[in-house]
Amino acid sequence: MSYIKETLCRIILLVDSRPTFTEKATYFFNLIGTFGPMAYVMDGLDFWFRNNQQFSSFILICLMVNMIVGVIYHHKMGSFDFVEMFKKNVLIWFVLIVVYMMLEMLRLTAGNNFVGEGFKIIIQVTTLLYPISKVLKNVYVLSNKQFPPAFIMDRIYNFEKNGDLNDLFDNYKD
Repeated sequence: MSYIKETLCRIILLVDSRPTFTEKATYFFNLIGTFGPMAYVMDGLDFWFRNNQQFSSFILICLMVNMIVGVIYHHKMGSFDFVEMFKKNVLIWFVLIVVYMMLEMLRLTAGNNFVGEGFKIIIQVTTLLYPISKVLKNVYVLSNKQFPPAFIMDRIYNFEKNGDLNDLFDNYKD
């Protein structure tokens, strides 16, 4: 019912002579000035999500799993606080969004070449590894340091220190 009222109000505003043509034009350009940049940003985000569908799905899954494992971990340790959990998860989302956006802008400046693609992989692995490492560390403690195996945890800790993807994913050590 409210949709009908809203439509009728818009029709009345269009045919009513009280707002002058100049006022209607001003309203129109104000709307374009306000919603134009928003539409441009939304279009860019839609393009990014279509091109990075797997990564964006994985990051959302990782953040949800991180929250669930964090609740279990802190509940078992007797340190669970809903407000604190909410604050920490909002902070994680904020940090991931800001850092990823800044690094993605840097990557886009490098261009679509070998260096840019390599940097894209590093950015995405690093971004995914932030919540994944938190999950793995909590699971490692919850499993009495039985799982994941210590050598995997060592590689994760080393990657956090030096950022070497080869060391993280290399199956054979010299």
